Amino acid sequence: MSVSDALARVQKFAAAEAAGDKDAHAALLKSIRELQLAAETPLETTSRMNFQIMQNISIRVAIENRFLHAIADRGGQSISASEIARQTLSDLLLTVRVLRVLTAIGLCDEVGTQLYAANKNTHFKILPGSIAAEKHHFDLDFGMGGKLVEYMRGPGIQQFADEPDAVTLFKYAHGTDVIFGLLEENAEQKQAFDDYMAARRVDDMPQWFEIYPAAEKLNDLRQDPNIPLMVDVGGGPGQELARFKERYPKIPGRFVLQDLPLTLQRIQGLPSGIETMEYDFFTSQPVKGSRIYFLRDVLHNWSDAKSAQILFRIVEAMDPEYSTLLIDDYVLPDTDADLRAAEMDILMWLHTAGLERTVSQWKRLFDTVGLELIQIWSSARGNESVLETRIVTSMVNII
Repeated sequence: MSVSDALARVQKFAAAEAAGDKDAHAALLKSIRELQLAAETPLETTSRMNFQIMQNISIRVAIENRFLHAIADRGGQSISASEIARQTLSDLLLTVRVLRVLTAIGLCDEVGTQLYAANKNTHFKILPGSIAAEKHHFDLDFGMGGKLVEYMRGPGIQQFADEPDAVTLFKYAHGTDVIFGLLEENAEQKQAFDDYMAARRVDDMPQWFEIYPAAEKLNDLRQDPNIPLMVDVGGGPGQELARFKERYPKIPGRFVLQDLPLTLQRIQGLPSGIETMEYDFFTSQPVKGSRIYFLRDVLHNWSDAKSAQILFRIVEAMDPEYSTLLIDDYVLPDTDADLRAAEMDILMWLHTAGLERTVSQWKRLFDTVGLELIQIWSSARGNESVLETRIVTSMVNII
């Protein structure tokens, strides 16, 4: 693609977004990346990728030493490097060197010689969820990166942990098969993981019950308040149930949040009406006949073999004529995948020995447990979709 063609695409999608088309944002970002690739020489492209690590290291130093916090605390006023160093008990030269990178990538503004001011990115980067994300990705991923070549030349890459003797890259670097074993042992990483998951869906992103037309689809509810309405399986801090209940406070039925004890013990401030239940999703599902069973960002953590086990436990508990299983997860196209989605697939391999799935991969998985894909509900804003599934009619007499 020529620079002029790429620039025209940027202008097209920028105009569409400015005119109020919120769905144009993803296309705008993609076109900006295309413009950069068109403008760069191959040397510049590969050099940019090689030096990305310097940005990550600088950010992690700044977060650990609270450089951005010191800048943000000044509000709209500037602050000098020497004052930042004094407040954070840091070396002045190191402070200047790190902030030189951070201003270049837009995390704060350089308004004079060794003088800095906060911008919107500064304030966002110091949010608890953003700090949690930084710890989650940097601390774990760099550990694996440092072991990658040794691992490939030794046991070799094993993508899944289905076999007891499998040596994943995560295990090679961190000692446990996947991330969840490490989280049980590392309180700081467990807290970072929970905070990150709770904050991932920002306020202006569509919620699952907006992507999936919940109000319309739930017009057949049984009015008994003791009948389960929604079971969030492996629901973590419970943010999905909380947001749904906040949007529809008068909807009847039980709301059940299920997860392992370690996760449930950390939860604070769930809205009234949401009950917590300790549950391992590889065991028999104790809540029968719920209108909705819900999995958000669960199955991408597991191989097809493990995911089939999780799904079958839910299928066993479903009412074939009443229950729906909703899966809020990535759905990749077979070609031209979005960069973020492709990166997420690699992340799932690294952290969980799982994967992000294409439509055909999802269908094959559902076939193995007797589920039928009714519809994929998607939003152009963001990569995740909601897959609506029910028990296959021919399976009703078998279950």
